[in-house]
Amino acid sequence: MPETPTDAPTRSAGRRPSRSWLWAMPPDNYAIYCKTNTFAIRKVGRAALARIRPGDRIFAYLSGSRVIAGLFEATSAAFEDTTPLVPGEHYPHRVRVRPVVQLSKEAWVPYEAFSDQLDVVREYADFRSVVQQVLHPLPAVDEKVLTFLVRARSADMEQAMAALEAWKQLRQAAPRAASPAPRPAPAVHEPPAAYAPPPDVDRAQAMAALLAYLDARGFVYEPWQVAAFVAALRTKPFVILAGVTGTGKSKLPVLVAEATGADAALVPVRPDWTDSSDVLGYVDLQGRFRPGVLLQQARAAAEAPHRYHLAVLDEMNVARVEHYFAEVLSRIEARRPAGGGYASPPLLALDLPPEAAAWGRVGLPPNLALVGTVNMDESAHAFSRKVLDRAFTLELAEVDLTRWQARSERPVPEPGCWPAGVWQPRGLRLSEVALTEAERERVEAVVAELEAANVFLAPAQLHVAYRTRDEAALFVLHATEIADAFRTRTGAPVDPLDLALHMKVLPRLMGGSRPVWQAVQGLLGRAVTGAGIRTDDEARAVLDVWDEAGQPAALPEARFPRTAARLCLMMSRLLADGFTSYWV
Repeated sequence: MPETPTDAPTRSAGRRPSRSWLWAMPPDNYAIYCKTNTFAIRKVGRAALARIRPGDRIFAYLSGSRVIAGLFEATSAAFEDTTPLVPGEHYPHRVRVRPVVQLSKEAWVPYEAFSDQLDVVREYADFRSVVQQVLHPLPAVDEKVLTFLVRARSADMEQAMAALEAWKQLRQAAPRAASPAPRPAPAVHEPPAAYAPPPDVDRAQAMAALLAYLDARGFVYEPWQVAAFVAALRTKPFVILAGVTGTGKSKLPVLVAEATGADAALVPVRPDWTDSSDVLGYVDLQGRFRPGVLLQQARAAAEAPHRYHLAVLDEMNVARVEHYFAEVLSRIEARRPAGGGYASPPLLALDLPPEAAAWGRVGLPPNLALVGTVNMDESAHAFSRKVLDRAFTLELAEVDLTRWQARSERPVPEPGCWPAGVWQPRGLRLSEVALTEAERERVEAVVAELEAANVFLAPAQLHVAYRTRDEAALFVLHATEIADAFRTRTGAPVDPLDLALHMKVLPRLMGGSRPVWQAVQGLLGRAVTGAGIRTDDEARAVLDVWDEAGQPAALPEARFPRTAARLCLMMSRLLADGFTSYWV
């Protein structure tokens, strides 16, 4: 028989003193839990849940965001309920709660504010091991620490100071109590608080571990796709993931963050975003500043500089990107050296009230990157040249529907923990980078291809300039450090220069004019043989070869197989519709 929850706590005589608990929950579930006044778990933590009694205090820890979001009180014992609570998920083990202090999002207590002050980790290698228990009792001293931090964040200073005083008294009494077992040396999970990577970081080995983690989790990505995503993020902190619905565009950055110890926050873009107020913030009618979602992410990243952060703008083009993202795009290009990486000037250009002045100093820190997703089959708005020039565009289009069988029973590897410095580029411009002779040859090869491409692009006013040259060359240099990962699942190598041309040149092509046709035709010849195609018949001959091969994503015999195949697709659209684009 399921237990029936009690809505009010009972405080009968002789009852044990109330306990406090740390409850780790998915950030996406937190709003539902608060709305229903019900916390729930799936399996892990059931034994601890059975020990909760009305009156116990619960600190809500959002595991994906690494923050304390509020303090709650249990109003019932544990009970079972199979009624759906979280859409698409099964959380049958539950307890009723009421909020004691529910913090606004900008006031959430970050992990760095309390992680080195809690005694709960004495029995574990690190705090992550505590979180993996989902639900864990807290020592009295830890309850006072977290109560102080939560109440201080909520501006409830009177009770916060009372909690601080209680904590001090507990600390003073600690020597008279039995000495706890010495804390074991923590495992190296948290990266050092520095941007510059330590000299012993083996990027190739770290990349191999990342691929093994994704494969063990059962997600289907080509190794070169993951490698290109990592190299592009390192080169430029703005990457657009394109593809049809359901190819894992939104999941890839989340999984990469999970596997490397980074933080990923999903930001759904809404069609009514017509300016930057939702992204950066605004001053309301009462004169209060309301920070936007991206500004909050930038501040959170700046407050945790040792950890890499990804802000994932989902369905980025359901609104016009240049309308709501213009200031951010400009700040990306204004980055300067800071803290071992590159940071931007402040994002806001508003007159803020004095109490919000700190928000006016928030820029894009070195450890924050932006990832946008776009469904190419149902794009609401095309991307402008301003957006494309400032991003790497990676297409996730290759789908293997035969890979559906359950994975092997081998355990999922422990996630890695890449220091934030691993993600920093060698420079923003080629002139900043000291090159070996071999690297100089690679850069010259990139420049030669872009110069040849400009011959065909210039008549259509689509030619590339210095920014594209530097970013394409830096991408190839960064890719060289993880060269073994640029391969297909069958082991066939994938040329980073081929991908650089695909990502930085082809998205610029759009239109149906004769100059656009000639640009596509010329680039196709260059990609296939290294020489431009002179006549329409030559172009159609290449197109016939691609068509007879089944319209593959890579044309095997070409110099740049993936660029050539994409150009064949764009040319076929020109012939069929009189218009072509990378996006449709």
